[in-house]
Amino acid sequence: MKKNLKQFTVRLTEEDHLKLIYQADKLNVSQAEFLRELIRKNLIDDIKEYNEIIDDLRKVTRNLSNNINQIAKKVNSATMINELEEAKNLHEEIVKVWQLLKS
Repeated sequence: MKKNLKQFTVRLTEEDHLKLIYQADKLNVSQAEFLRELIRKNLIDDIKEYNEIIDDLRKVTRNLSNNINQIAKKVNSATMINELEEAKNLHEEIVKVWQLLKS
């Protein structure tokens, strides 16, 4: 049973044509068979999935960037420096109390 084949003409730039030739040769198939395989693989779903993954990565990266900026702002603020000084003083007082309790 012979397949009912349809002819389709495509115009390509020189660069695109060279890519087509290279990729078809690399797979050891004709240019027409290479194009048919691309159509059969239904790349639209793959591209949609890829774009969704990229969007998710962008969102996560944006959230991480915001968190890092908030941490940097807090660390560089005078409030954090004062809190660190207070924590250091508190630690010294605790050490003194602990030494008194041990003696």
